[in-house]
Amino acid sequence: MSRNGSGTYNLPSGNPVVTATTITSTWANTTLSDIATALTGSLAADGQTPATGNLNMNSNQIKNVADPTIAQDAATKAYVDGLIPVTSNFLTKTNNLSDVTNTTTSRTNLSAAKSGANSDITSITGLTTPLAVSQGGIGAATLTANNVLLGNGTSALQTVAPSTAGNILTSNGTTWVSAASSNVYGQAFTANGTFTIPSGVIALKVTVVGGGGSNYAGDPTGGYGSGGGGGAVAFKYLTGLTSGNTIGVTIGGSNGSSSIQSGTQTITTVTAGAGAAGYAGAAGGTATNATWSVSGGNGGSSDPSGLFGSGGAAGGGSGGTNTMGGGGAFGGGGRAGSASLGTGYGSGGGGYFTSVSGTQGIVIFEW
Repeated sequence: MSRNGSGTYNLPSGNPVVTATTITSTWANTTLSDIATALTGSLAADGQTPATGNLNMNSNQIKNVADPTIAQDAATKAYVDGLIPVTSNFLTKTNNLSDVTNTTTSRTNLSAAKSGANSDITSITGLTTPLAVSQGGIGAATLTANNVLLGNGTSALQTVAPSTAGNILTSNGTTWVSAASSNVYGQAFTANGTFTIPSGVIALKVTVVGGGGSNYAGDPTGGYGSGGGGGAVAFKYLTGLTSGNTIGVTIGGSNGSSSIQSGTQTITTVTAGAGAAGYAGAAGGTATNATWSVSGGNGGSSDPSGLFGSGGAAGGGSGGTNTMGGGGAFGGGGRAGSASLGTGYGSGGGGYFTSVSGTQGIVIFEW
């Protein structure tokens, strides 16, 4: 019957024999055949017998095993320890991933790269999903070269492309855009009109020049013709403006005031007064509500000996030759003894025996 399935060998029936038992061939052959079968099923010490089933060591050790040489050889403890050195940084029993089904426990068991602040992570490889902005990322795997990045709350960053050469980065009040520069930084008005505040402009410098005064015609034989006064020059700085709003513009002619006033943009009216009509040295105009201003030059008086007076210059001294008058930014007063107008804007007419008008005003916006 060989072994009983638990490893115990029992002799076949008829054994053991007793004294005086006759040894027969039947008994002997049966017994020896059974013993031979049991020996064949045992492992030979010299390694001849291949195992036909799993070995149950019953919690016992296999001693004095050689190190493996081929893929299917058993590995010894010394061989395994030699492949994985045990150091102070090796995972120990208290620092392991024994509870991989519980995220909190697994991170707590690790001594590095656990939840919370980590100062020893120097690089991350194999990350294929971009980190969101809320995770400290930018929400994108690539960024287009030379684009400008704009914040977008917790959403992925927005970008502004350079677009056309010469464009500038401009705020539209909500976000930044790449827009063409108008290359216009001033606008002059020589007739009544409406100024529209350009895109992106919130402040302006405005120059307002009043019209020049006409002359006083003298006697053709005795002279006595007086020059008209020059118009005032008002400089105004406007702030807190809204792009697209409008400002009204009024241009004074001879003896007329120039001004700017509210359109859709609310402002305080700024006026540059006209020069007075000439008679005995007509007064130059004055300005109101300006940031700063220069009054027009007085017209030149006629002389009893028959001389004619020069017209006053815009925003300057008497007689047509002054800082803002003759030879200046806005032209000079009319020449005495001539029927010609003054030069430029806001100049008084020169004294003569015929009527000579003053020149008109002008309004200039700068940004």
